[in-house]
Amino acid sequence: MNLDKTWYEHTLGHSFKSNFHLKSNSNYDVVIVGGGLAGLSLLLQLVESGLDALLIESEVIGAGASGRNGGFCSPGWSQDYDILSKYLDLETVKELDRVASLGVMWMREKCHEKGYENTYLTEGIITCFLGGKEREVEEKVKKSNKIFGSNNLFLSKNDLRDIIISDRYLFGIKKDNAFHFHPLNFMKSLASECTAKGAKISEKSRLISFDKNSNHFNLKISIEQDIKTIRSNKVVFATGGYAGSEIKALRKYWIPIKTFIGVTEPLGKRIQNLFKRNFGFSDNRRAGNYFRIVGGDRISWGRGISAFGDISESLIKKQVSDDINFFFPQLGAINIDYAWSGKMAYASHMMPYVGPIQVGKEEGLFALTGFGGHGMNTAPGAAIILADHLISGGNSCDVFNAFKRTWNGGFLGPYAAEIRYTYLRLRDYLEQVYQRH
Repeated sequence: MNLDKTWYEHTLGHSFKSNFHLKSNSNYDVVIVGGGLAGLSLLLQLVESGLDALLIESEVIGAGASGRNGGFCSPGWSQDYDILSKYLDLETVKELDRVASLGVMWMREKCHEKGYENTYLTEGIITCFLGGKEREVEEKVKKSNKIFGSNNLFLSKNDLRDIIISDRYLFGIKKDNAFHFHPLNFMKSLASECTAKGAKISEKSRLISFDKNSNHFNLKISIEQDIKTIRSNKVVFATGGYAGSEIKALRKYWIPIKTFIGVTEPLGKRIQNLFKRNFGFSDNRRAGNYFRIVGGDRISWGRGISAFGDISESLIKKQVSDDINFFFPQLGAINIDYAWSGKMAYASHMMPYVGPIQVGKEEGLFALTGFGGHGMNTAPGAAIILADHLISGGNSCDVFNAFKRTWNGGFLGPYAAEIRYTYLRLRDYLEQVYQRH
C-alpha cells in the first residue's frame, strides 16, 4: 500500500509514530485488532474508562480506508432509511439514526479540540440530483425531517445554482449538521490523543492467530519478523476491507469493495466560476460521485465502486478527468495530480456488524466492522455503543441484532457484487435518459 499517492499524505499536518513496544506474555483487558476510525474511537472510550486496552494495526495508523476516503461526515448509514424501514420497526430505525447522529456530533467536537487543528473542518454537504421528481423529493425531505427531528434543506434548481454551477444537476438536499474534513490528519490526531491518555498502540503488528484458554485469549502477533504472544480477556475485530483470514469466520460475512479518488492540479480562478460555496457534494446515483475543494483551488473527486483488483493510477486519472469534464465542461482541459484507491468492507445488507460474536465455542469476541460507504460517522457512533457494552455489560448493542451475519458468497461473492453494481449503474443511466425525455 503506497500512501505517497494520496493528497492527504502530501498535506499531512499531524504525524504519529507509536513508541510502544509490545512484549510477549503481557496481559490486557481488551485487544482491538485494526487501527481505523472504528478501532481508535473504541480505544479512546476504553482508556478513558480505565481499562487496559491495546490496539494492533498491521500497517500504520490511517493506512486503510479511514485515512484515504473522501472526507465526508454526515448523519445516516450506508443503507437508506427507506430500505431499513421495510424490515425494521420505526423505533429501531430511530435508534439507529440516533447512533449515526451521535457519531457526527462526536467527530465535530473532536475536530474543534486542541490537537485537531489540522483537520480543517468545513461546514456543509449537498446531495445533487441528476434525475427524479422534484416535488416527491421535497415532500420526502419534509417527512424525514418530521420523523427524525432533522433539518435537511431541499434546494430547488435556482437555489442549487447559487452554490454550484452545473447544468447536470436538477435540485438538491443540503444535509443537516454535515461537514467535510482531512481524514488522515484526524486519524493521526486521534491516535496521539489515545496514547497521551495511556492507551497502547502497536503499528506494523499483524494478528496471525488466536485461541481461547480458560478465561483469556492467546494472540500471536507478528512484528518485524518476530512473533509475540499476548493474552487478553476480550478481543474486538475492528478490521475493514484489508483484513484477511486471521479474523477467521468473520471474514466470510463481508466483501472488500474499492472506491477511487483523484485530485486535480491547482485550478486558480477557474474554480471560482463553479463553486460559490465550499461545500462537499455528492450525487444521488447508487454508485455516484463525491467531490469538494481541497487546498484552496483543487477538486478532490471520488468515483465508482468495484469488487475486483487494482485499477492503474493512469486509468483512475483519466476516469476522474472525464467525470469532471462531463459535469463541468466549462473547466476545459485539466490534469489530475493525485490518484488512489481504498478498500471498504461491505456486508450484503450494507450495515455493519457490531457487538458480541461467537467463533466456534469462543466467547468474548466482538465485531466492530462493515462501515463501508458511510463510516466517518457510523464507525465512531457504533464504537461508543460497543464501549458502553464492554464497560458496563448492558444491552446497548441490541440495536444491531437485526443485521445477521450473512455469507459473502465465497469466491463468487465479488462476481455477484460486481454484477449488482453494473446493474445499478445501468439503472442510473436509464433513469437519466428517461428524465431527459
